[in-house]
Amino acid sequence: MDDKGNTRLKIDKEFKSLIRPLSEAEYRQLEENIQSDGCRDPIVTWKGYIIDGHNRYEICRKNRLPFKTHEMYFETREEVIAWICANQLGRRNISEETRRYLIGVQYESEKIVNQRRNAAGINQHSLPLELLKEEDEAEYQRALAAQTSAGHSTASRIAADNHVSHGTIQKYGAYSRALNTIKEKCPELFPKLLSGRYKISHQNLVDLSKLSPAEIRKVVRKFDSNASFTPYKSTRTELQKATAKKNLPPPAAPTPSVKDAPKYDPDAEVTSLTLTIPTWISSMNRVENVTNFSSITDGARQKTVEALKDLYGKALELLAVMEDNKWKT
Repeated sequence: MDDKGNTRLKIDKEFKSLIRPLSEAEYRQLEENIQSDGCRDPIVTWKGYIIDGHNRYEICRKNRLPFKTHEMYFETREEVIAWICANQLGRRNISEETRRYLIGVQYESEKIVNQRRNAAGINQHSLPLELLKEEDEAEYQRALAAQTSAGHSTASRIAADNHVSHGTIQKYGAYSRALNTIKEKCPELFPKLLSGRYKISHQNLVDLSKLSPAEIRKVVRKFDSNASFTPYKSTRTELQKATAKKNLPPPAAPTPSVKDAPKYDPDAEVTSLTLTIPTWISSMNRVENVTNFSSITDGARQKTVEALKDLYGKALELLAVMEDNKWKT
């Protein structure tokens, strides 16, 4: 603490982006309260970075007022991010879009924390998963199952805290990943989506995140910029136009009669997936063996990383669902 209010704290852009911005009226009221009563609540920090109290810090610095700090201990950034999200979710006046995003970011961050912790203690040598697979396939499968179980437990706990279902938490995780991709491609759109100014469905948000930065900006320009609120119908229409050429639906197959309908096979879909996955692995092995990764373009690198992250996230979700239904009849 610096009684003169001269302590210089650090600002992390990612941490600050998780904090709901105050309206002009809210900021003015907060400033009046601090000038009148002082800064009552300490500014919470981690390694000198503010994780709660950005507005109080700015007001105190501007008015040269004293403030207290409270340093918290976390091992990783992901733990900090999860804490910020949980803390913000306890606040009032956040939009439904912001709530979904914060829940999703908390879930994704805690998944990473749990995966690292499991990987650090999976056997006596503490081998990472990729090295463990080369050493002991059975131990690798056990460790992978432990990670999946931990991810399922994380989703269940966050679901209970926020009064939603386990599946909803996983959906919010995908929602937050799509929003983060949009934030990278079109930063100016991110706060408008979080504020609820543009109403957009989950699937359309995912579709929007897959467009190029130029395509996203083209869609945004067609939104009703003169209105303070753009309804779902408008965003849906523009997205359908933008994605029409990329996602042409296949010709509709003729509807079979009841007598021609095949016998139901409960294993059909998972068997098909099981037969497909080795092809993916083979393709990835080929890319790994023949590609000079230092010479590929940034665009190709980014698209590949995003695709692999999506595949990895979906694999974890499917493993969790299968594990959850293992003993159900």
